[in-house]
Amino acid sequence: MANRPPSRPASVDPLGEFPFGAADYVLHLLAAIHQFRDTALDGRLKVLGLNVGRYRVLGVLNRFGACSMTELSHFTAIDRTTLTRIADQLVATGRVERKSTVKDRRQVLLELTKGGVEVYAAALSVVFDVNRQIQQDIPDDAHRSTARTLKRIVENLVPDPVARDSIIHFSREAPP
Repeated sequence: MANRPPSRPASVDPLGEFPFGAADYVLHLLAAIHQFRDTALDGRLKVLGLNVGRYRVLGVLNRFGACSMTELSHFTAIDRTTLTRIADQLVATGRVERKSTVKDRRQVLLELTKGGVEVYAAALSVVFDVNRQIQQDIPDDAHRSTARTLKRIVENLVPDPVARDSIIHFSREAPP
């Protein structure tokens, strides 16, 4: 049997409540939640011809109207390559259309079509249903505390201030 290199010291929870340090455990759980929720949503959204990425793009366009790819990337936290593929799929299905601006014909904006608005409305009820199921029996104060913690993590993690503010405030406007 080959000798294994010595492992680094593990993160340890001094209270023994978690399998490793609480800060590291939070990030472990976030990764698991992200994966399992997206898988559940993908299964439920499939009947609408959507997946989580397409749903997120439709949601941003529904909230803000026409958006550039840069804005969509900031609001959805989806990388540009994946976002381009999603945009192509949404355009091909008639849910989104590409438009150019009068000021700069090279800049492309994406905008919801009537069909896109309709499918987004149907998807929204699916997402709310899944969210209610996975968050049942958790009090509002726990959600608020978790949201404040996650907001701080985004502030520490996202280097681009425009992207960071877009994610945190879910707004085109700069925070006050």
